[in-house]
Amino acid sequence: MTSHEKLDALLKPLIRDAVLLEPSRSKAAEAASADSKFGGLPFATQGDPWPLCPGCSRELVFVAQVLDDRTQTLYAFFYCFACFPWGVGAEENAQWLVRRYLRPSMKNYRTLLPSAPGKQTVIPCTVSQSPVRVLPDWEGIESRSMTASNLCYDLDDARPWEEYAAAILRLGCLNEYATLIGGYPRWVQDALVTTCEACGSELEFLAQLDSEEAAGLMWGDAGLVYLFQCPNHPAIFHLELQCH
Repeated sequence: MTSHEKLDALLKPLIRDAVLLEPSRSKAAEAASADSKFGGLPFATQGDPWPLCPGCSRELVFVAQVLDDRTQTLYAFFYCFACFPWGVGAEENAQWLVRRYLRPSMKNYRTLLPSAPGKQTVIPCTVSQSPVRVLPDWEGIESRSMTASNLCYDLDDARPWEEYAAAILRLGCLNEYATLIGGYPRWVQDALVTTCEACGSELEFLAQLDSEEAAGLMWGDAGLVYLFQCPNHPAIFHLELQCH
C-alpha cells in the first residue's frame, strides 16, 4: 500500500454527509414557507414575535432558514447587522437568534411581519440542495487524527496541507467554502471548540452560512457564520463569525 493509499484509508472513516445549499434569486422566496431559503418572510407559528436586538432596539433581520431533513427540523436565523455580533467576548445576548421548528407544516404557520423593514435586507432566494461528503479542514484533521496529519508531513514536509487537499479530492469530498447543513465547519481562521453554557457538553456543528452574492449577503470580508447546537439542550445555540 502506498503512502497515499494509507492516507486515504485513514480519512475514509472521518467522512460525513452534508447538504450543500446554493441560493438563486427568486420572487417565490418572498412568501413564507417551510423550506430552506434566504430572505423573504420567515416560517413562524402562533406567538412568535419579531425579534428585537437588545443592543440597538432595532428589529433583527431575517437572514435564512434551513431544513435539516435528517431530523425534520427547520432552523430560522435572525441577525442584527447594525451591532454585527461575532459570537465572542462580552456581546449582549439576543443580537442574533435561531428558532427551531420540529416537523414544520404550513398548517401551523402564522404570519410574521417586521413592523419597519430596515436598511439591511437579504435578497429572497430559493435554494437548490445537493448531498455532499465532507472531511475536516486542515486544522480539523490535525486535531482529529495526528496519524493522518503526520502522514501528510511525511509526504510533503513543506506543504502538508496540499497533500491533505489532494486526498480530499481523491475521496470525492467537497473542498471549498459553501453554505452547508451538517458535516464539518470549514474555518476561515482558527478552529474553535465551544461548550454548552448549561451542561458543559461540546456543541455540535449545525450549519454554516457563507457570504452569498445572490442573496446580497456579506459577512465582513467574505466571511462565514457558523452555527452550533447543544446535543442535550436543543434550544441552546452558539454563533461564530469569521472573515478573511
